[in-house]
Amino acid sequence: MDIICKNASFITCDISISQIINKYHIGRIIDNNFYINPYEAVYLYIKNKIKPLNLNGLEDIMERLFDDDVYLYYVYEILKNKGYYIKREKNKFYFKRESKEKYDLPVILIKENEVINFSDIYNELPSIFITVDEEKSVTYFYADYIDPYGCVNEEINIKNVEKINNVYYTRDNTPEWFGENFHMIKILNDFEADYITKTIKSNEDLLYNDLINRKFIVKSGFKYGQNFRVYKKSMNEHAEYLVSFIDSEEWYKISRAIRLSISVRKKTIFSGFINKEIKYIKIERLRDI
Repeated sequence: MDIICKNASFITCDISISQIINKYHIGRIIDNNFYINPYEAVYLYIKNKIKPLNLNGLEDIMERLFDDDVYLYYVYEILKNKGYYIKREKNKFYFKRESKEKYDLPVILIKENEVINFSDIYNELPSIFITVDEEKSVTYFYADYIDPYGCVNEEINIKNVEKINNVYYTRDNTPEWFGENFHMIKILNDFEADYITKTIKSNEDLLYNDLINRKFIVKSGFKYGQNFRVYKKSMNEHAEYLVSFIDSEEWYKISRAIRLSISVRKKTIFSGFINKEIKYIKIERLRDI
């Protein structure tokens, strides 16, 4: 039985084709030929299970058979080394542990310096994103939709906002968490002032307004490197979420924000526009899959 990948032929090395199929869940037999795809060919060659009849070594195999980014092969190899069954669709890899199981979530490669649009992530959810750096260090992220709501019932009824030297303030009664006390007045930050005056200067203003309307307490997330930190009920408890608006962003910056939120025991939420509506996604790191 011939082993065929594109226009290349291979033979086994001290292993039978049936053993390859049973151990590695690779290839398929059609008309008494054993067909493998380029990922499978490279993997089996590296494992010293097959050798080519008309190609010279790994470099020749990669050049003649492999058309994709080599980092995609890294993802395939990582999953295959875990013993998974793998199905590939373009840049996605679906995996399962047993043949009778359904394929699990897609695993999608994102390079560390890749610029990602919010819609690119949102339209792939739920998914596992994987980053393989130049040292082949692997990081996994689980991303899914989230529709967050708080339960703060205090109304913000401020009618008078004044300004001195670029500082907004009010003398009206406000919820304790809204603004900062300064003697007899409450100083407002730009987002709070814009909310009261119904002024929209930025996408972050829209995000702030939406979070307030979702009944969250919303405070600055600057010290955590994000737009806002939000509390579901009271500032006597830890802020549950760190929230930032993204349109497009370098992936390593998103990863950095997630790492920081883990260190302060908070969950990371990103928001963006989908069909002109603010939507939210949660992204968290996984130890493994």
